[in-house]
Amino acid sequence: MTEILPASPVVEPSSAGKQLELWGHPIGLWVLTLTEGWVGFSLYGMQAILALYLTDHLLQPAHSGAVVGLGPLEAFVSALYAPVGPRAMGAAITGLFLALIYATPLLGGFLADRVLGQTRTILLGAILMTAGHFLMSFDWSFVLALGFLLAGLGMAGGLRAQVGALYELGDRRRSDAYQIYMMGLQIAVIVSPILCASLAQIEWHWGFLAAGLGMLIGLVVYLVGRRWLPAPAVAVRRSEAPAATTKHARPALTSQEKKTTLLLLALVPVLAVGAVPNSEIFDGYLLWGREHFQLHLLGYEMPVSDLISLDGFISTLCAVLVLWFWKAYARRRPDLSEISKVALGTFIAAFGPLMLALGSWISPGPHEVSLFWGLAFHIINDIGFSMSYAIGMALFSRAAPVSLNTILVACFSLHLFLSNLLIGKLATLLGRISDVSFWLLHSGAALVAAAILGFCAVRFRDLLVPGKETAPPVP
Repeated sequence: MTEILPASPVVEPSSAGKQLELWGHPIGLWVLTLTEGWVGFSLYGMQAILALYLTDHLLQPAHSGAVVGLGPLEAFVSALYAPVGPRAMGAAITGLFLALIYATPLLGGFLADRVLGQTRTILLGAILMTAGHFLMSFDWSFVLALGFLLAGLGMAGGLRAQVGALYELGDRRRSDAYQIYMMGLQIAVIVSPILCASLAQIEWHWGFLAAGLGMLIGLVVYLVGRRWLPAPAVAVRRSEAPAATTKHARPALTSQEKKTTLLLLALVPVLAVGAVPNSEIFDGYLLWGREHFQLHLLGYEMPVSDLISLDGFISTLCAVLVLWFWKAYARRRPDLSEISKVALGTFIAAFGPLMLALGSWISPGPHEVSLFWGLAFHIINDIGFSMSYAIGMALFSRAAPVSLNTILVACFSLHLFLSNLLIGKLATLLGRISDVSFWLLHSGAALVAAAILGFCAVRFRDLLVPGKETAPPVP
């Protein structure tokens, strides 16, 4: 499944009053949906060509010397991953970038909550992302562009919190609103890799320029639609807060809540290992697929990045099917606990890389692996990831103590940070070990994680299935 953009840990309470509506929802929802769609268009379009661009162009001797700051970046990545050769270095840099995408929203949440307010933080983030995408259109500014993009992504993460702020807490339209909101992102994931990769085949920088134009449209949409968005919360410094708001201490955790908190934190690296098959899609999978898949279809040379669009389409269908399945299952049998569903999803996803290992074993030569093996990988992986990601976030929201709910839900997203750090290293093994062994490593990692999650579902059921409800997380 295509990874979802990280959500901001800041979740503002609803301040919605009487608002103008369009098709049964506040106009602000459609503003935010369009904005997030264009943010996703720019980001996923860029990610679809990043590893290929680094390997084939930027890290080649004819171009690398002109890149400002590339030397320190390569030194840092070498100390972290010890990659050998341009392909391994490109995969390592990509993995590090993908990992940091899921860490920067914590900083953005702090700025929105304590310094700038949510709307200003999002606007600044959108401006930085737009500048970053356009800077990607030049070789010399590549490292600077990555910095702008990461800073901008962290600040723009509060878009999802603004969706919730459009509705009163008891408004039943909230869940429908998030489905509409995420559908805009899914459409972007399907369209942008095809367009940006096709342009990149003509000229690399055209692909990045298309991503930049998409982000610019998103910025304009947000600016024009600000009047329909919730009023920005005023950031208050602790020293300026009224005494009445500072004297109330956060309630102390009970013994069971302390155990639950520690267990949830311990599950983060386990979930990271379980997400390895999905996290590899934007990195080593593209490099491997370009060399091994049969990409000629009816006389057309398909860019390997089109597989990202295929994954976006399949993941959308799988998310709907998984939701329908569990609703139908609950009508006939006692519903499984959330941790059991996450363990089952991780177990299913582990069989995705086995399809690629089997394809590599049957057809070991270059450009000999049938795309049917790739299709099988995407379907199996997306079914498993649809269960483990969405239900995993629900698990953290339900099980986390009320006083730590927001921060623990934010920590859940950190498992994708750790997972992408890990695949940055795994992707450097391409060409150094056999293709079969490469994909078996991914499958084995997910199986180990599934086994640990299954053990936790049995051993720690009382901690992970508490008899309480908390506010649902921002999707």
